[in-house]
Amino acid sequence: MKINYTVVGVFVLSAVLLFSVGLFLIGNRQKAFAHHVDFFTSLNDVNGISPGSKVRVSGFDAGEVTGIAIPDQPADKFRLKLQVDSKLHGLIRDDSFVTVESDGLVGDKFLMIHEGSDQAPEAAIGATLPAKEPIELSAVIAKATGVMDQANSAIGDIKVKVDGALNAITTTVNNTNALVTGVRSGNGTVGMLLTDQQTANNVKDAVGDAKQAAANLNQVTVQAKQVMADFRSRDLFGKAEATLNNTKDASRQIAQASQQINLTLNNALGPDRSGENAAQNIRETFSNVNLATANMADDTEALKHEFFFRGFFKKRGYYSLSDLTPDQYRSNSFFDNPKNRRTWLDAADAFAMDSNGYEVLSAAGEDEIDQVIGANEDSVIDQPIIVEGYSDQASAANDMVMSRSRSLIVARYLEKRFHLSDKNIGVMPLNATPPPSSGKNSWDGACIVLVANAK
Repeated sequence: MKINYTVVGVFVLSAVLLFSVGLFLIGNRQKAFAHHVDFFTSLNDVNGISPGSKVRVSGFDAGEVTGIAIPDQPADKFRLKLQVDSKLHGLIRDDSFVTVESDGLVGDKFLMIHEGSDQAPEAAIGATLPAKEPIELSAVIAKATGVMDQANSAIGDIKVKVDGALNAITTTVNNTNALVTGVRSGNGTVGMLLTDQQTANNVKDAVGDAKQAAANLNQVTVQAKQVMADFRSRDLFGKAEATLNNTKDASRQIAQASQQINLTLNNALGPDRSGENAAQNIRETFSNVNLATANMADDTEALKHEFFFRGFFKKRGYYSLSDLTPDQYRSNSFFDNPKNRRTWLDAADAFAMDSNGYEVLSAAGEDEIDQVIGANEDSVIDQPIIVEGYSDQASAANDMVMSRSRSLIVARYLEKRFHLSDKNIGVMPLNATPPPSSGKNSWDGACIVLVANAK
């Protein structure tokens, strides 16, 4: 059977072209090929924001949060790195600011960059935009509840004092009226003494004094009525009752919303038509996802060795760091690059033995690493880092074990101390022989390599 190589070539070329177009469309939908610019902002509370959260400019989807630097102290703020489509750079000015918003009442949180004014200059790339902290609904409700409690307490105290004053005035007036009535009718000792003129004059004087006291009491009564009228004109009791009713309505609505949420969760987590609950379905879904991920990893590894893509990985010089031997690592132009920034850690200073006889980082070694990473804090978040381990033991096997142990010790400290992703940190045990471009013939300890031209 004769093979038509022209047809086969056209078929293969068409397949590669379709695959490339599909890959471009998928990447373009995810904005993988779009140009981005970076900005920063700081928040006391990330409030549900995480790497991958959306970033919007004036309500338009503009990018995502690519990094969050955790503060060392409670008084410091979280530093967020925002990746924004360069097409929207013109809307971001020096007077723009960042707020935390959410999609709906219980939707996902995202960062909103508010557009600046036309008079303000365009914000520089890498600038830190000011942020306004969000106001939590729970704090507003708590503050309103405290104000209502104080208002209720004040109104109760006023009402008690006014009622006591009115009762005292009423009792005094009644006693005075009873006394005057008895005197006029001649009852009692005072009535009998009215026949004596001198006593009558004395009684008249006493009655005059009593009238004056009654007038004073009447004046007090009028003032008390004025106070009550002022309360009624301001409708303090009505306003307090309305406020209490509003609070009750809000509580009732919150209770209804909670019941609705519970009902929704019960429906969502309850058994489906097959009798399986949400937890079983989720476990099955994760199992399928893990299987698909494993298959995708196998497909990707196979793709590396395909004819059309093998040249790219061969040109890059490696498939993964774990696939390289120490000799291949030393001769690889990507890692044996004079532009790679190296920090050498001497074993005598950087390592020490703990109480169990295991080698750990010393305080001096931790300080030296802190100084190196602190000087490059903005660039190491997304930059690949390789930790080379070195040992000059008498045995080659011991060299390999010790050099690998030292590289792992330094790598774990970088992950824990600076919250760096383990995907960006590689380890490479090299016994006692560094790469040629390092300028050293041998070394005992470790070396932190900040890889150049990683992007």
